[in-house]
Amino acid sequence: MDKKTIAAGAACAALLGAWGAAENTALLRTAEYSVPLRGLPRTVQISDLHKRCFGTHQMRLLHKTESLEPELIVITGDLISRTERDFTETARLLRGLCSIAPVLAVPGNHEADLPPTLYTEYRQTVRESGAVYLENQTVLLNGIPFAGLSLPPAYYRGGGRFGFAGKKQVTVGTLHRRLGFCAPNTVLLAHNPLWFPAYAEWGAALTLSGHVHGGAVRLPLIGGILSPERCFFPKYDKGYYTDGTHAMIVSGGLGKLRLFNPPELCRISAQACSGRAGTSPE
Repeated sequence: MDKKTIAAGAACAALLGAWGAAENTALLRTAEYSVPLRGLPRTVQISDLHKRCFGTHQMRLLHKTESLEPELIVITGDLISRTERDFTETARLLRGLCSIAPVLAVPGNHEADLPPTLYTEYRQTVRESGAVYLENQTVLLNGIPFAGLSLPPAYYRGGGRFGFAGKKQVTVGTLHRRLGFCAPNTVLLAHNPLWFPAYAEWGAALTLSGHVHGGAVRLPLIGGILSPERCFFPKYDKGYYTDGTHAMIVSGGLGKLRLFNPPELCRISAQACSGRAGTSPE
């Protein structure tokens, strides 16, 4: 290999590294969606923050959220990571969000993986902040039912080499047992988008999910490469999906390492027709 080829490769690697560093530390984008659901409050979706920090005490994240003028904020799981033991900063963030707009939150797999005593502490932290924590419950806002799905770890992990073989699957029966029958125009907050067909069959008009982190690394014309279940090219990685008259928005999330897949907030508005994601830099 000649020197020019080595130099070019080194330059490309340096540029890729610089972009990756900037993407994982400086960028925070907004994905805009409009959905045909009359009465839906202007909603900002936050998902999969994990341990990512956006400025001191998450002030960049709070300012960005406030600038989107939400009437409702929803958190679709993994606000924390399973290894966290101190929820002081989580409480501070939640209080800040609640000062902007009402907040609904559901657990993700990382919350489900907390030891029972810590999960109780986390639940109390969320509720004491002023947020509504939905564990297989439904609340009515602006005439729209918002249902929050909570699942135990067995729905995220099983056995096998990578720990995902044989994990339990969500069916329409699972949803009926946990949430009852679906009211018209229900918005379902469900961390894992991989069971969208079941959510649609249950009757959710709109499902808001995260979990897949946009596929971690995204390639043009291909999309996300890897899901948390170690599944390549997940079907539902990031964006807007439909199943008949039922829709789902999957947030690319905020935390974890990513490439060509900047952290994002989703802003969702009620319009005459549904739309694909549009992103705008901070």
